[in-house]
Amino acid sequence: MAQHRDSARESILTAFQELLIDTSGSGASLDAVAQAAGVTKGGLLYHFGSRDGLETALIERLETLAAAEYDRMRAAPNGAAAYYVTLTEYVDSPLDRATLAGGTLARRNPRARGVVLEMRRRYFAILNDDLRDPELARATMLLADGLYYDATTLAEPFEHELDVPAFLARMRPARG
Repeated sequence: MAQHRDSARESILTAFQELLIDTSGSGASLDAVAQAAGVTKGGLLYHFGSRDGLETALIERLETLAAAEYDRMRAAPNGAAAYYVTLTEYVDSPLDRATLAGGTLARRNPRARGVVLEMRRRYFAILNDDLRDPELARATMLLADGLYYDATTLAEPFEHELDVPAFLARMRPARG
């Protein structure tokens, strides 16, 4: 029975997340979330108690997924920068979806805004540790943002596709 409760809770949370993304937040009412999750509004409230409870759970999901991502970045065999700009496993991943929903939520929820800002700060710190140069770390973040934009809006490679490993090798300071 606990597994069914967890499954229903995750379904509701995922429905909320996707409605935040798909409607820029405007269509993520409790009634719409319940309908999208295939539960009653009472069932939604049983699991989350209120809209605030639902938002808190989404923020916690984002924090958990981001913490695992920081660990993967630090442990990446080719370095954090190479890992960060590789989007093949990121686009439409659970972290990507939670980040998009968290960004929408951050427009009106101070805790969500704090989490999103902390994510950017942590990514920067990890990249700076790897590259040993704050300007290169920031440029890498902007590079990844541009690659993500291309991948998610155009859905096809840019005419002059970037050789990311070669680019990073050129910009990475020599290790002593």
